[in-house]
Amino acid sequence: MKTYCVATVPRRRLAKKYSGTDHRFRAILLAAILCLIHLPALPDSPIIMLVQSGNAPVYQKISSTILSDLESICPECSAYQIKQLNLDDEPVDALSGADSSGLKLLVTIGVNAARLISSSEIPVPRLYTLIPKSSSDTLKLDQSANSASVIYLDQPLSRQLNLIRLIMTHNQVLGVLFGPVTAASRTLLEREAESLEIPVRAESVSTEDEVGPALRRVLDGSDILLALPDPLVYNRNTIFNIILSSYQNRIPVIGFSASYVKAGAMLAVHSTPSDIGMHIAETIRQFIITGEGGLPASAFPKYFSIEANKSVAHSLDINLPAAMDLKQRLEQMEGP
Repeated sequence: MKTYCVATVPRRRLAKKYSGTDHRFRAILLAAILCLIHLPALPDSPIIMLVQSGNAPVYQKISSTILSDLESICPECSAYQIKQLNLDDEPVDALSGADSSGLKLLVTIGVNAARLISSSEIPVPRLYTLIPKSSSDTLKLDQSANSASVIYLDQPLSRQLNLIRLIMTHNQVLGVLFGPVTAASRTLLEREAESLEIPVRAESVSTEDEVGPALRRVLDGSDILLALPDPLVYNRNTIFNIILSSYQNRIPVIGFSASYVKAGAMLAVHSTPSDIGMHIAETIRQFIITGEGGLPASAFPKYFSIEANKSVAHSLDINLPAAMDLKQRLEQMEGP
């Protein structure tokens, strides 16, 4: 288990030319250096625990982003120990066997960590992160008033539909294929699409054998295909054929990850580990500055990125705006 302290140094002080007689500046700088080389904070300081689901690079990147962003935005965090527990490196019972008297907040990263912590009886607030909405619903993670909150992995449907609205022309039809995991969102998607005046051609499937025929029906009646994160529909066995069939029908695919764009989707809105880490750091800071009074309501990622495949757009004769322009317009639509 790793322990970190977090210190912030005013940037104007760092920019100031060092003077040997400026003992205060010297002390601040020394404190920052000690924290940056990961010397422990005071042993009786309150604790915030980051629990990683494993050693995968995405978990490591999110943890490092949380720590670096807290150093930048949270001077109040210097009074806390930030500890890390990795389920690949630590025994599963390491947390339950540790002294939790100073523990103020548990932050899980990934589904496995969320599953472990949600089944524990440690009486502290929990912030579950990097969780698909469907997994959160299954584990019932956000049903504990203000003592638990979730930052979902998925993008909100409104953001995906607004992105599509920005690139589609009048009277084009959006095709969507729902599976068991995404079936519950069909009504919401159709309602939000209607509010944006986006016609929808939708099909639902419950077995993998139904995917091919349903896809053909969707492609026959639509101009753009929105891929949703449903493992029955979109998986390593189906994604190549889905993208190829869409391309042959000259229908662009809007994916939900950068890897889909690399595989041939034209566009995707997604949140990078840095995007999610920043959202987590801001939530931790809010928890601290409000006197540990509770967590915000569960939310979809606040920050996001746009990935575009210009080659695919060119092949389909689509004049696609730059990814940064699309992102800025989406941010304006969502407001502060």
